Amino acid sequence: MISPSQSGATICGEPFKRRTHYRKCMVRSLPTKSRRMIVARLEPGEDVLETIEKVAVSQGIRTASLTGIGALSKARLAFFDRDSRTYRELSIDKDVEIISCVGNVCINEGKPMAHLHMSVSDESGSCHGGHVRKGCQVSLTMEVFFIEAAEEITKEKDSATGLNLMNI
Repeated sequence: MISPSQSGATICGEPFKRRTHYRKCMVRSLPTKSRRMIVARLEPGEDVLETIEKVAVSQGIRTASLTGIGALSKARLAFFDRDSRTYRELSIDKDVEIISCVGNVCINEGKPMAHLHMSVSDESGSCHGGHVRKGCQVSLTMEVFFIEAAEEITKEKDSATGLNLMNI
């Protein structure tokens, strides 16, 4: 793994200098290339979050973006409340279509961790969305495309937000 200062990382278009450099501007970027694409099909009964992380481990994925579509028999989503720094849970215990699932896999505490957001729709067309939690159960199938990055990106707990943020 290379450090942000060695990798061409930029903050506000300027080369990364030191950790406190970001205080001038919030945006950070890290140039990388796509290494490969991995396609996975989840089976009925599988947990979305757990299975995506298992695929990452079995395929040696350290950092990737991903997208997915499919169907769930139940969904567990959440909304992050900034004031309390906790997630508010939403449980949907019926069949729903995955309209969109997007996210990433990065290394957290030495292992691949998936961070996913999902929009789902029920039979009436009502939509719900949020952060994917354990308990999203595949009903028919879920098709996932991973685009692996050439550079490894880690995540660390940010003391200001309480979230695991990309270390770039």
